[in-house]
Amino acid sequence: MQIKMFMWEWQHIFQPAVFRLLVESLRILKIQASPKTFVIGIPINEDANNVYFHPENCGYTPQQFQAVFSMVNDAVSNDPRQGFFITAPLNLERKSSLYLETLQKIVENIVNENDSTGEFISFCSFPVEMNNHWIMTVIQIEKEVFYEQYQLTRAIHEVHAMRYYRIDRSFLEAIIWVILSESQRELQMPSKERYDSFAEPERILEDAASNLLSSIRLHIDDMGGDLLELANAISAERYEGLGSKGRLVICRRDNPHILIKINLKVPISINNYRGIRKLLEVSSETMALLCDAGSVWGLGLPLGTYDLCNEDLFEIKFTEHYTWELVHAEHVMLIVKYRKPRLPRKRFDKEQFCDHVNRLFNVHEEALGILIEAVESAVEQRHGTMLVITTEADQESERLSAQSTVITPTPVSRELISHVSSVDGAILISPDGIVYSFGVILDGLFSKNGDRTRGARYNSAIRYIDGKNNSNIKCLAIIVSEDGYVNIYPTLKQRISRTLIDELIEDLEKHADLSKRFDGDGARATLLNLEKLSFYLLKKDIERVNTAKNIAVDRMNKHSLAEAMGRGMGCIFDQFNDFHVHEEMNHEYYLPINSCDSVMDEV
Repeated sequence: MQIKMFMWEWQHIFQPAVFRLLVESLRILKIQASPKTFVIGIPINEDANNVYFHPENCGYTPQQFQAVFSMVNDAVSNDPRQGFFITAPLNLERKSSLYLETLQKIVENIVNENDSTGEFISFCSFPVEMNNHWIMTVIQIEKEVFYEQYQLTRAIHEVHAMRYYRIDRSFLEAIIWVILSESQRELQMPSKERYDSFAEPERILEDAASNLLSSIRLHIDDMGGDLLELANAISAERYEGLGSKGRLVICRRDNPHILIKINLKVPISINNYRGIRKLLEVSSETMALLCDAGSVWGLGLPLGTYDLCNEDLFEIKFTEHYTWELVHAEHVMLIVKYRKPRLPRKRFDKEQFCDHVNRLFNVHEEALGILIEAVESAVEQRHGTMLVITTEADQESERLSAQSTVITPTPVSRELISHVSSVDGAILISPDGIVYSFGVILDGLFSKNGDRTRGARYNSAIRYIDGKNNSNIKCLAIIVSEDGYVNIYPTLKQRISRTLIDELIEDLEKHADLSKRFDGDGARATLLNLEKLSFYLLKKDIERVNTAKNIAVDRMNKHSLAEAMGRGMGCIFDQFNDFHVHEEMNHEYYLPINSCDSVMDEV
């Protein structure tokens, strides 16, 4: 069997590799999305009938690109930049570059305009010549997911009328462009068979964070320094044993929306990390270091007159050792912890909290509302605390009375939490919302679940909760950090619909049915989805899944071999390990039958 739309011999390896890299990057960030990737080949001889795609069933046809060449040529001929250089060789080179730049933009526009669902936004890589085609990688992600992230509005940085280029508006957008750039670079490498794994997701995230900070710098000063390295270095520095906490405002010196309290006679270069770290001790909620992306030149604070549409005033907020946030107009755009960039998350995920409380304690709606208020009150205090919900709150208060303040059982309230949370230690609460003690110093033995990158409060909760769970006592710890973020322990695995598992197994068995036409890409997608959800397979599912998997993989590999032989291409066989039962898995990890919740967005 031959590939009808043949562009180059490794196209069937390249496109899945880009998809896996994108999916893994989104998984690390816990973004629930169903992205798509495909490769488009625009013929160099401008024959619109030979516009090719991989996979061929990507949802687009050559007919939708019939006008692409006339559109590109018209745009290039009317671009004032084409005659910018005087010498003929430079003009020829510039016209070639303009052609490809314009081709990229117009193809991206056509892909977006012809999205049959209207639900996706598409991004297209810069063209790379491959045999007889200009090859471009396309990444598609749901508009709802993309625009859910806070983003700036300015997408172009203009150096002068004849020179301008794209800049990133959000961390997610920066990630997409880094992956597209990596795909472009890999296409230009001589050894194309390495496509199966051409970049590490964590490096993609680091490069994306660097690009986003570089874009932020361009909002302030073209000649500024490396803001990412500055923030990482400052957050890592200690001053007299203390971790970094404070504010660094990034703006021009003439920004009218800054109140300058102190001007430094000699500005401190942003490469002088220790000097800036020492000065950071002066900053507070009412005082910040002022930086123009090249040096720290003063101290002051933003005024309430700033218009976020200006996009020329940002803040790097150091929250704890090795942790900082990029903020614009009170919107957190990026969080970096131990040099690992992440998207900001909700300070308090109510849905997760309600799910955990109901699964552990099965409380009624009124009690759940009371517990939610308790956590919200703790978040508002911004000094860090811990709530422990347990069925043994009364008994535990008595047992730990020597290391806590025991009170007459009192219904929880915002006012009560606001007062007692100011004392170091945990607050013991029963599932029906009764407080029994506060300032509790929790006990507990060593736990393998400890995390040395987290603080004493978090690890104390782990030791205590693990000890109680080993005794079959139901407990839930809510750890509130000083910056108001909530962590729940233990974190229960998300519940999913059993129907989803049944549909995937049935779909896999269809791909294993020798009497039916085989869809290799569909079989691969089903197996990847089953791998992601393998925890939710019951013992009765395993034999069915492995039997169908073995047949489907055999068909996939025969299918790939036939394609390779038909074109003289290289071939890499698919491999999927056998599925196994997870000891923890039981029916409690399935949503109730009448639940409308689903994790389809994750698959």
